[in-house]
Amino acid sequence: MTSLLSAVTAASVVLHALILVYVLARRKLVRTGYLWLSLTVLFSLLSAAAFFLPQEALIAGRFGRSAAIMFALAAMVIAFGALVITDMRRQSPERWRRLWLALGVLWFAGLVVTGFLSETISIAQGEWLVQAFATRNPFSLFALAGLVVMSAALLAVAFYSFYIALLPEVANRSLFWIITIAVILIGVVLAISGSTTLTLLGRVILLVGVLGALYAQVSHRVFDIRSSLSLGMRTALLVTLTALIVFGVLQVVSRAPVQQDAEGNLLLALLALAVAIVYVPVRQIADILVQPLLRGSSISPTVAARKYSQKVSGAVELDQLVKMATETLNESLRVRRSGLMLVNDTGGEDGKIELIIIVGGAFNETTRGYIAKNGSVYRQLAVEQSPLSQFDLEFSPQHANLDAQERQFFANLQMSAFAPIIVENTLIGILACGPKLNDAPFYARDLELLATMANQTGVALRNARLVADLRHLNRSMQSLNRGLEEANEQLERLDSVKTEFVTIASHELRTPLAQIRGYTDIVDALNQQGMLNQDQTSGLVSNLRKAAERMEELITAMLDVSQLDVNAMDLRFTQTTPEAVVRMAIEPLTDVIKQRKLTLSARGLRGLPAIEADLQRLVQAFRNVVVNAIKFTPDGGRIDINASLQPAEKPGDVDHILIAISDTGVGVARENLELIFQKFYRAYDPGLHSTGAYKFMGAGPGLGLTIAKGVIEGHGGRIWVESPGHNLQTCPGSTFYILLPIQPPEHARRVLPFDGEAEKTSA
Repeated sequence: MTSLLSAVTAASVVLHALILVYVLARRKLVRTGYLWLSLTVLFSLLSAAAFFLPQEALIAGRFGRSAAIMFALAAMVIAFGALVITDMRRQSPERWRRLWLALGVLWFAGLVVTGFLSETISIAQGEWLVQAFATRNPFSLFALAGLVVMSAALLAVAFYSFYIALLPEVANRSLFWIITIAVILIGVVLAISGSTTLTLLGRVILLVGVLGALYAQVSHRVFDIRSSLSLGMRTALLVTLTALIVFGVLQVVSRAPVQQDAEGNLLLALLALAVAIVYVPVRQIADILVQPLLRGSSISPTVAARKYSQKVSGAVELDQLVKMATETLNESLRVRRSGLMLVNDTGGEDGKIELIIIVGGAFNETTRGYIAKNGSVYRQLAVEQSPLSQFDLEFSPQHANLDAQERQFFANLQMSAFAPIIVENTLIGILACGPKLNDAPFYARDLELLATMANQTGVALRNARLVADLRHLNRSMQSLNRGLEEANEQLERLDSVKTEFVTIASHELRTPLAQIRGYTDIVDALNQQGMLNQDQTSGLVSNLRKAAERMEELITAMLDVSQLDVNAMDLRFTQTTPEAVVRMAIEPLTDVIKQRKLTLSARGLRGLPAIEADLQRLVQAFRNVVVNAIKFTPDGGRIDINASLQPAEKPGDVDHILIAISDTGVGVARENLELIFQKFYRAYDPGLHSTGAYKFMGAGPGLGLTIAKGVIEGHGGRIWVESPGHNLQTCPGSTFYILLPIQPPEHARRVLPFDGEAEKTSA
């Protein structure tokens, strides 16, 4: 038996060496656990090679052959555990692996310490486990205790990974690792048992465990353990049934006097025929009973594909197609959920295509994602036109270099399989399926069936998208037509406004011009007759000055508006206060307010922080708004000015000053709330026009509010009006709101200082 153990151990060393050479030579085929797999094979090889150390040899004067084997096996268990954790905990392997290695280092260090604390560690090969319990050797006891703890920890990690696995393929892989861990640990225990027979068996089992670890690393999709167990149970049941029938037949034959003649042979033939007649239906019944219990009812690809084609071909609308496709997929493939991805290839320079995910069933929502054209997912779906499983995305070496964002996008979908929808050799969509109801993995036949259904979806999806695009285009055309109609109406109104402006402007210009010409003629006539005196001259000059000032105001307003059109109104910002701006705006209007018997009040201006503004322009803007309120408020009305500080809404923003100018005037119609700020616009019949600058309804050419809007927006502010409506009898009034930042933004219109100012600044 000892010679047999030596031969088996030698063969194990050779096979381990061949496996190690294979791993080192084919490292590209080995997955992320390349280093740990190599160390596992190496330490397993060393544990087998240590068997050939002389029985009397001591390492460091204390450790014998059995201790050397134990050290090698302990290192192998640590490396193997790191390999398992790296493979199963793929999302965060570093943290789990560090904990495992820390536990392994403590165990290995404890072995060394207890070895030096023991009297002599030269345990005979045939007394290892027995000696550990008989003599209570610290080294042996610590080795066994550490092996139990490490085994429990590794199995706990494996079972936890199996429990949290979302994909059945991942759960199957975890189950495979659990079996491999059990094989390795059983092999370790048998190898250090001390019994020649058990040690021989342990060497064989260890080799099987190492081959299992190599298989798991080379092949990302291990064999289906649950299916294999089901097949084994089914085969065992059928073999048992067959054995019972054969046993019964043999019992009948043994007790019946059958002669070796023609009559006896005929009897045996009839008996065989009867057994066959009974066996065939019994086996069929057994298959019917056993198959649902072990594998679940099978899916007929032909029936599923035909049913899917009938449902999908009748869908015209995109929503209807998605609903039909997902419901039929859920029923035919017996999956928990399914969905449809629309491919939107915009031809962008970033090399990505957009996926619009429409998930049916309980997950009735639409999300978006992107995949790279040069990525492995697009290559498999669009170029190779083959289906893809989520398990392959996570474990296949083909997708090892997949972009992390793209990998996370597919993981968040919680789908199990994807099939491309191809039309005219172009990827237009992706059909997706979630996990099966019985948590079985997606086999190759399932992926082929899904690909067949995806091909049947192509034409229907293209037609549905064409219908959706046509309807979207129709809605866009209708929206554009409505926009054109509104634009035409607005152009007509603006054209009418310009015509009215010409009428009003000519009236506004002719009135002071007529006054100037008239008074000039009077001065000339009186001068020729020698009748001019100082009082007459003063009165005539005063009237001429008023007419000239009126004409100058109109021309200035037109020039200001022209500057606003080309963004040529430059602003010079200085520090001032809102109170000073409002006071300077209303002071020249005091006499007019008294003449019209209006009441004007201002509140909340004191205590407001200083602002940076163009004082002259801002005074002009406020005065235009106040003058507008005066003109459209009947005699005896009221004008209120209220100011308040508006703190910044977000960090980094500046505070604002809000000033509200309310009146009890005729108000503004809702459809004119925006139009009154356009140049030349007048919100009432121009036939009511009056040349009086401040008379009730005595509006000018319609430029004041336009200038006010341009100046305030040039400061980075905003102006708007609110009013219940326009009514000459009830006078609902209106409120103009002016919002100004304390500090103007960078895009505010500024001008450079004059040369002299620049020199002073530099000095």
